[in-house]
Amino acid sequence: MRRIFLFFALFYMSLNAYVYNDSLLLIYAKIIPRIMLLDHTKSDNSAIKKLCILYENGDRLVAKRLKELITRHLPKEKTKFSIRIVAKPYKESEKCDNVSAIVMLDAEKEKIHKVVEFAKKNRILTFSYNKSLLREGAAISLSIGKEIYPIINLSALKSYSLKLDPLLFQIAKIYSEGNIK
Repeated sequence: MRRIFLFFALFYMSLNAYVYNDSLLLIYAKIIPRIMLLDHTKSDNSAIKKLCILYENGDRLVAKRLKELITRHLPKEKTKFSIRIVAKPYKESEKCDNVSAIVMLDAEKEKIHKVVEFAKKNRILTFSYNKSLLREGAAISLSIGKEIYPIINLSALKSYSLKLDPLLFQIAKIYSEGNIK
């Protein structure tokens, strides 16, 4: 009886678990700050950009790891750019006000929709680890295969009223109506 219970428990957990790849986290950690430099939405000319990483309770260590990787791999070019990173559970997403960008780790659709609406209202750039969240309204994700390139959700950018540098559009693929072009 215990074995059957254990089997069902493991099966249920595997259905709800999302696996994060450390190599992919490293790629995101290197690219997200550089894309943030191309965001010209807020004209306060602040040298400090703020990034909020949202996670489910089970992904706290993943968020912590991503935060460490971003901090370690910040651009070292001669820019007046520094970044302040906070990691919050989705239930505290409203505490991510006054940030430049939000990274959304995998979560239930209702939580994603809440964050997307919050980001639209506050004109905050959103990144998603899982590119399927583009369908839910995330602004940017990455396609990682033989080539790595950003995927921009054009309708999300318009609804967020974001202004991104044209250079980003030259290297990115566009997500529109469920298709990547």
